[in-house]
Amino acid sequence: MNVDVASVQFYPKLGQVQHNLQAMNDWVQTVMKAAPQTELIVFPELANTGYECGEQFASLAESVQSGQSIAKMAACARQHQVMIVFGFAEREASNSDAIYNSAVLLGRQGEVLGVYRKVHLFDTEKRYFTAGSHYPVFQTPIGRIAIMICWDAAFPEVARSYALDAADIIIIPTNWEKPYQDDWDLVTRARAFDNTVYVVSANRIGAELTLDWFGHSNIIDPLGRVLVALNDEVEDFITATLDLQWPKDLRASYYTFFEDRRPDTYGRLVRPLGKPADE
Repeated sequence: MNVDVASVQFYPKLGQVQHNLQAMNDWVQTVMKAAPQTELIVFPELANTGYECGEQFASLAESVQSGQSIAKMAACARQHQVMIVFGFAEREASNSDAIYNSAVLLGRQGEVLGVYRKVHLFDTEKRYFTAGSHYPVFQTPIGRIAIMICWDAAFPEVARSYALDAADIIIIPTNWEKPYQDDWDLVTRARAFDNTVYVVSANRIGAELTLDWFGHSNIIDPLGRVLVALNDEVEDFITATLDLQWPKDLRASYYTFFEDRRPDTYGRLVRPLGKPADE
């Protein structure tokens, strides 16, 4: 099965939710006009709020059930009959004190197909967000989709967990900042190659209070090769057609990573840092 995907690289304005939602709606319209076959559009991490919101996240966070951002982007998905992934600050409905750095996956009818909560929080995020603890894979009409957010991509265990659960595509909404462009290019390619899986990422551009972002949104094939990328600091989008049968064929031939795994030897990976191997 072939799947057509797009990644949008844009400049969210700090704390300006209405502006950012309108920009995202405009980008969906632009993508669908230029590439009407597109089945999935990916936006960056915290796309509706910007990144350095600090204490404002407490007021900007939205529940999945009643949030304006979910409702508006759901209407956009229905209008254009396209799946959408975007990052947002999520307030847990059953615990108003818990705020997550999350990403939502919306279906073609605007239905919520899944929500991922960032597990590996980075730096100041730990002050404002609760860490997630699960790696769900979402069954969709275009295959099994997994999401990891930004710093999660630096941890090989995340993508491997998804691949072992038969993810066809790993989506990465991100706000990976300067001057770490080379790190970003490396980890996205590595996570794809490590697991013979497609990776679709969306990074932002522009500056906020202390941070500045470089873009480098990309779509990577299962051999870790860049299919298409936005390596300039511009607002734009990229598209690619993904053959979901190809990774299965690769794993059945030369790239037998899963077949040759030795989980019985990997105990050190789950022991606490610094604990000797002989304990």
